[in-house]
Amino acid sequence: MSKKPAPSKRRVYGGIDAEQRVQERRERLLETALELFATQGYQNTPIEQLCSEARVTTRYFYEAFPGREALLLALYERLIREAQAAVREVLQRPGLDLAARIPRAMRAFVESYVADRRRAQIGVLEVVGVSPAVEQRRREVIREFAQVLEGYADSLVAQGLLPQRDYHPVSLALVGGINELLAEWLMTGSPGSLQQLQETISDVMQALLLGGAVMAQQAKGRK
Repeated sequence: MSKKPAPSKRRVYGGIDAEQRVQERRERLLETALELFATQGYQNTPIEQLCSEARVTTRYFYEAFPGREALLLALYERLIREAQAAVREVLQRPGLDLAARIPRAMRAFVESYVADRRRAQIGVLEVVGVSPAVEQRRREVIREFAQVLEGYADSLVAQGLLPQRDYHPVSLALVGGINELLAEWLMTGSPGSLQQLQETISDVMQALLLGGAVMAQQAKGRK
């Protein structure tokens, strides 16, 4: 009977295997990119500086990411996924009426995406104009946020709280407006407080959704 080949051993140094080391270096690069891209700009941050600040050699940088743009996209994806998850969790939470759900969703968004100004700086400004690939992803993200709001609006239609219509264009316009509010907040020399920003975004959403609810009630009254 032939012997089974012995399982390959994972190389371990200092109690940490090679795969863990790769992940740790990747995390350090992401954290360094968050700081440098946000404070001095993506275009002004060379790979050599990223590696120096993250204590990673260029060899290991390219082991983790194909290039600087790939690092930016990976960071962007992380920020977006976390913000979307925070908003979706509130919008899907049972037991909240429409009036309470909107400001809580906006509070969750601000806390996830804006409370750390670096995150908003990258998600709103630093990804603009980098390359066609990054721009395509940025446009996809806007549509994804719009789909989250569209799904919520459709659920309100099913409950009779909003009139029946296609809410995709409206949701897209709403996300675009929020994006511009964030850009203005980031680029203003003396921005208002996070609470003011949150309240403004919440007001915009309520103008759409609560206004739609009034339209639905008026339509019922005319029948």
